Amino acid sequence: MSKDIEQGRIWLDKYPDGLKFDINVPDVTFGDYIDNICKEYSNEIAYEYNGTSFTYSEINDLSNKFANALIKHGVKKGDRVALLLPNIPQFPIALYGILKAGAISVGTNFLYTPAEIESQLLDAKPKIVIACTDLVKKPIERDLYQGFDKTRGNLDVEKVITTSVTEFLPGIKKRLAFVKVKKRSFDDTIDFMDVLNSGESTRPKDVTSTSDIAALQYTGGTTGKSKGAMLTHKNIITEVEMVCEWVKLRKKEDTALIVLPLFHIFGFIGQMIMMRSGGKVVLLPSFEEKQVLKTIEKNKITIFPGVTTMFTRLIDHPGMKNAKLSSLRISFAAAMALPEAVVTQFVEKSKSPLVELYGLSETTGAVTFNPIHDMNLAKVGSIGVPLPMCDVAIVNSENHEQFMGTNEIGEIAIKGPVVMNGYWKNEEETNNMIKDGWLLTGDIGKMDEEGYFYIVDRKKDMIKVGGFNVYPRDVEDVLYENENVLEAAAVGIKNKDLSEYIKAFVVFKEGKDATEEELIEFCKTKLTGYKVPKEIEFRDELPKSLIGKILRKELKN
Repeated sequence: MSKDIEQGRIWLDKYPDGLKFDINVPDVTFGDYIDNICKEYSNEIAYEYNGTSFTYSEINDLSNKFANALIKHGVKKGDRVALLLPNIPQFPIALYGILKAGAISVGTNFLYTPAEIESQLLDAKPKIVIACTDLVKKPIERDLYQGFDKTRGNLDVEKVITTSVTEFLPGIKKRLAFVKVKKRSFDDTIDFMDVLNSGESTRPKDVTSTSDIAALQYTGGTTGKSKGAMLTHKNIITEVEMVCEWVKLRKKEDTALIVLPLFHIFGFIGQMIMMRSGGKVVLLPSFEEKQVLKTIEKNKITIFPGVTTMFTRLIDHPGMKNAKLSSLRISFAAAMALPEAVVTQFVEKSKSPLVELYGLSETTGAVTFNPIHDMNLAKVGSIGVPLPMCDVAIVNSENHEQFMGTNEIGEIAIKGPVVMNGYWKNEEETNNMIKDGWLLTGDIGKMDEEGYFYIVDRKKDMIKVGGFNVYPRDVEDVLYENENVLEAAAVGIKNKDLSEYIKAFVVFKEGKDATEEELIEFCKTKLTGYKVPKEIEFRDELPKSLIGKILRKELKN
């Protein structure tokens, strides 16, 4: 690390008292790490799912069993095991078991199209796939197995382990479950509980090192083909320790609601942060406003991580008015822009803080975070300041060797021990993204005079209007200020002469309405002329990833 960079860490005075840039990180593999944690908090509740609770000791034993069973089925160090599961207890049990067995976990979106699942699994080449076989009726009918089922014949998978979202439900809930299980039997298919029961609860011999790959965390593919970020045991443990030092969870007093998909880096790391702190994770398989509000109240949720669309939907839900959210201590938002209007409305209605953070799959999760030890230091609209052990800089988006000054716009670059080892079997993309140890994020941003960072937009989403650069977020933030707008997205549409104009897509709040002309006039009062949308299309919903991220790419296409 150069002296200039060390001197440039102007954000350090925003750190809590006693927190230094360098922190101590256990030099152990993830198997030892989770084993030690589970022994420390053995009798505390680690996970709760629909009324069924699992202590830390039980999670440790179950994951040991799963690890030993995988080894019996021929899984060796470095083999990939794919998880096509929603947020159910089988996910953490299998995940920790995979890592204890020395294998590499591959979290996959089970609701991807068959082509998307095939592309990802052909790239990862997992030896075993773990998948749900349920036909879920709520909130909408979804076949959790269909995508994989349609492509499995094209994949070189040795075994498939199947399970159900009802597996760990209490008796009466299991009988009244909102799913219909499709019975599917194949020669290479094994039942999850049979696998679990075939393993011993003793910890298998650790065959990994801290530098070994622990997970292939596939990028969302919102701007191109999904790529597998190689995250090591050291990457993951460092990330968890960094965030824990920042958030300072209250151990047994804190309960987190994880409705973010566990296969996504935000949910993947979020559950581990709670484990590290001895807290409790309440799992929800899908986001339904009524169910989320009910769960926060019933389980006295204190920590709620989410994305912008989750918060906008809660704000607009009629149940929010009478919801008892007094237990909420802090909510976090990441993965997409968080407009100031959304923060203001959520804080007003929930009576609890909402702060923004920033990270990527390629950085094992969060690298910047708003200060929460003193909420007066949190800045609305900012993604916060860099976490310990992370350096963040703004570089010239055309010449990455040039570092930009305060409040100058450029590309966000990141350096530190949480940066991935590279993309799985993709040296060209790795070399394009990592230069001299700095990860080039593709996100355009700036740093203010106090060391707070801001996202302007995605580099690839920038719109060229009459020679001027327009970032979609500039337009979207204004639309979110309109009292009628629930969700908004802006994209660049090409004219016949290949120039671009701005088109916005809007979803109205329930019972609200406006004309295209009215919204365009609203934008004219807050935006310079070339940033005003030329066209606005109204929709009932916008295309989103499973995590809730609005997919501009699909709107543009």
